[in-house]
Amino acid sequence: MMHRTKDNKKVYRNIWMSIILSIVITLLVSSTILYVNFDHIALKQVYESDSNSLMQTSQEILSVTETATSLSFQIYRDFVISKLLFYDKPDIYDVTSAMSQLNNYRFAMPFIDSIYVYNGNSELFYVSSNNSQSGIQTKSTLADQSMVDILDHFQDYTPFMPVPRTFVPTDSNQPAVTKVGIYSYLCYDAININKTLNSAVIVNISESFINKSLKNIPNKRSSSEMIINKDGVLLSTDGNNPVLSDYSDKSYIQKIIANASNPGYFVDTVKDVKSLVSYTAPDSLGWRYVRTTPYSIITQEIKSMRMKTIYIGLSILLVGLLASFLTSRKLFDPIDKVIRNLKTLEIEKRDHLQILRQDFLRNLFAGRESYHPDALQKKLRYFGSKIDIQHPSILLMVKIDRFAEHIAQFQDQFKLLRYAVMNIGTEVSSSAFQSEAIDMGDDHILLLLTAHDAGYEWNEDDFNEMLHKMQTSIATYLKLSVSITIGPLQAHAEPCIPLYKQLLEASHHRLFRGHGCIIWSDEIMSYRSKEYKFPTQKEKQLIDSLMTGDSAEAEAIYADIVQETAEYPYSVIQLAISHLTLTVNNVLNTFNKNNAITVQLYLDTTIASLSQVETIDEINAQFYQLFNQLHQKLDEKRSMKHVELIKRMNDIIEREYANQNLSLNSIADELDMSPIYISRLYKQHTLIALTDVIHDVRMNKSKELLLHSSLSVAEIAEKTGFTSDSYFYRKFKKHNGITPNDFRRQYSQNSG
Repeated sequence: MMHRTKDNKKVYRNIWMSIILSIVITLLVSSTILYVNFDHIALKQVYESDSNSLMQTSQEILSVTETATSLSFQIYRDFVISKLLFYDKPDIYDVTSAMSQLNNYRFAMPFIDSIYVYNGNSELFYVSSNNSQSGIQTKSTLADQSMVDILDHFQDYTPFMPVPRTFVPTDSNQPAVTKVGIYSYLCYDAININKTLNSAVIVNISESFINKSLKNIPNKRSSSEMIINKDGVLLSTDGNNPVLSDYSDKSYIQKIIANASNPGYFVDTVKDVKSLVSYTAPDSLGWRYVRTTPYSIITQEIKSMRMKTIYIGLSILLVGLLASFLTSRKLFDPIDKVIRNLKTLEIEKRDHLQILRQDFLRNLFAGRESYHPDALQKKLRYFGSKIDIQHPSILLMVKIDRFAEHIAQFQDQFKLLRYAVMNIGTEVSSSAFQSEAIDMGDDHILLLLTAHDAGYEWNEDDFNEMLHKMQTSIATYLKLSVSITIGPLQAHAEPCIPLYKQLLEASHHRLFRGHGCIIWSDEIMSYRSKEYKFPTQKEKQLIDSLMTGDSAEAEAIYADIVQETAEYPYSVIQLAISHLTLTVNNVLNTFNKNNAITVQLYLDTTIASLSQVETIDEINAQFYQLFNQLHQKLDEKRSMKHVELIKRMNDIIEREYANQNLSLNSIADELDMSPIYISRLYKQHTLIALTDVIHDVRMNKSKELLLHSSLSVAEIAEKTGFTSDSYFYRKFKKHNGITPNDFRRQYSQNSG
């Protein structure tokens, strides 16, 4: 007794010391690693913070670039402004209206400094700006002479890409003005035979806006930011030097240039101060965003964190010592019990027998061994089993749900979890049965249940309650979900042995019934008598839905086909999935061969084996993902066709406006389409009725002829497609508020 007490105290002391040593060693190792690597960690954290801030600013500037690009293109296509681009001498009303439109564009976006509309034929600039240059300027009078040079050499510049530059504005209100930084976006069109520019739209964004974006970067370390290009040229002022200053001779800039395509950070001297230099990879504009932070500021944070780490480590150590004392006391009793049990098992040598028993039972149910009933009972008694094979028996298969996830999560420890599932199954069923749990490997376990007495009476409600209790206990204690497949009740245990394969096949119907289901193998085996015929008509409907891009209907038809197989043998399910996989892949091949669309995603034909899936939702997700991608591709294709069709309708109107027969029906006839369809399509995409566009084009052409020709009103009515001069008079007065003659007289006098 004394010897046993000393052993117990020794065990208790060892537990306590082990916990204390584990805590101390863990704290020492982790604290030492952190203390030694604090500089590197802190620099990396600062860099990650800087990188996120710089990338956010880069995205904002790229967004502004996209907006400026879109705006310049929109201005170029604006019907009101186009007269400034293409008319040598637009009338004063057109100029006034166009300039007002330009001002509207500029006022709508506060980051725009100015907008230039350049007419190559008249060599005039129409300027919308905040300074005195706003209005009509010639090449010689334009204050921004660097823009004149850019347009003279426009071939050297890429359209819609920002051009950083500086210029000195000649503003009478400011006699001494320094250089102004600006970013210009060019949009130019056709080039004439002299290889000069016909027209251009220039959107200018001021340097102050870019600087404001840089200054808005969250900054608590007195850092400074700048933008450079791939050659080390400054694209934003750093407070000391203007835009386009050459920084390529600075050592820290040279390091950034050397790392041409990747982001990074390093420590270098910037303006005689040791600093952390963080920089981004080149964005789509080729710009790189740089932040410099004084190293002394960072080291202050490092010193503070080192001290905090020491204090925290000491605090954790003290708490750990107290926790280890309390924990060791709680662990002692169960561990002492385990030690006694292990000694008992060692004496009786049952460890080895347990392994042999599992191998014996596994081989028995796998069909690798067979025994006479008497020999089988003796073998079970030898291994210490208490079941009586002559009593009523039933075979259960317990399948662990989400098996692949749990294997990846627990790895080698999963064997212990499987053993725990076997123990829970045995414990829960012990009230009515003697049981043997057999680990069959993979994701399933067998439970052979034999009744305690030969007169066992079957009660389905009690049995179902036992199964649910088994599932609940496994979920509560092990956090696992299991599905259970039940074989038929047999008069004795021997007929249960060959039922293993039947249960294995029936368990596959978890595919439709989901995780945590309970499956009766008799019900599944009854499906074998049913003859299955693949629904070819539904398959054709599925193909039609996919070809038209109706993903919702395709999903419904597919789900209907698959769900029908739920009440057939598992081989039918595999056949149906394989057939559907081949059908969908053939549809995709048809699209790709016809160059209708390009779909990169194909269904993996190995899914038909169903070996890697547990529920039908996993298979459905792959099909539905492909259906939706196909739907999106077809929608994109249709949208492009609609844009081209609207352009064709506009071209017909521009070409045939003088034809009195031009109408919605004539346009539909030329396009070989329904008038109702093209009218609805045009209105849907432009918000303007097609007949209104025809009328507006004719009215605008008539006004041009009234102002710039000597033709009579009747002749003008005929040349612009009106059926009579009287009808023209009525429409013109209704549209403009005055008669054609009064319009000609009034605007001719004004222009004179």
